[in-house]
Amino acid sequence: MTGPLYLNEVIGYNTSLFIAIGIGFLFGFVLERAGFGDSRNLTSIFYFRDMRVLRVMFSAVVTAMLGLVVLNRLGLFDYSMLLDYSLLTTYFWPQLVGGVLFGLGFVIGGYCPGTAVVGLASGKIDSLLFLAGMLVGIDVFAFGMPLWGSFYKSSDLGRITLWQYFGTSMETMALTVTAAALGAFILAWVAEKWAPYDK
Repeated sequence: MTGPLYLNEVIGYNTSLFIAIGIGFLFGFVLERAGFGDSRNLTSIFYFRDMRVLRVMFSAVVTAMLGLVVLNRLGLFDYSMLLDYSLLTTYFWPQLVGGVLFGLGFVIGGYCPGTAVVGLASGKIDSLLFLAGMLVGIDVFAFGMPLWGSFYKSSDLGRITLWQYFGTSMETMALTVTAAALGAFILAWVAEKWAPYDK
C-alpha cells in the first residue's frame, strides 16, 4: 500500500514499513469489529444467510479500483507503476486450480489466511487449527514441487490486466467490474431473502 509513495521517494523505506505495520493493525481491527474474526460469520455467505463478506470485499475492490483509475486520469497517480512493480505473472490454469482449492479451504475451515490471524488475535481456537493446517499445506506444496512444478509454471500469460486480456480500456473495464459488483449486491439481497437453509 505504501509502494507508490516509497518508489516516488515521498517517504523512506523504513517509514514505509512503519506505515505498513500501522495499516495492518488498523485493517485487523476493522475486520474484527466487522465480525470477520468469527468463522460463523464468514461461512454464512455459503448458506445465503449473511452476505456481508461479499459486500465488504467487493466494495473494497471497487473503491480502490475507481480511486486509482480516477487519480490516474487526473494525472495524480501513475497506474503503470503498479503494473511494473506489483502485477504478478498470470498462470491461468494453476491459478484457477489454486482459486478452487482456496475456496474449498474457506468453506471447510471457515477462514482465509488474513481472517484466521484476526481470529487468533481475538482468541478463537478454531483459527489456530486453521493456521496450523495452512502451514502443513504450505509444506506439502513445497515438498511436492518436483511432482507438480511443471504445472505450476504452465499456461503463462505474462503480466496482463483484465482490460488488456479483453482488449478494452482501463475505464471500460472499471465500469464493467462496478456493474458486476452492483449486480452481485442485488443477488446477495435476493439470496438473503430466500435463505433456503433457514427453512
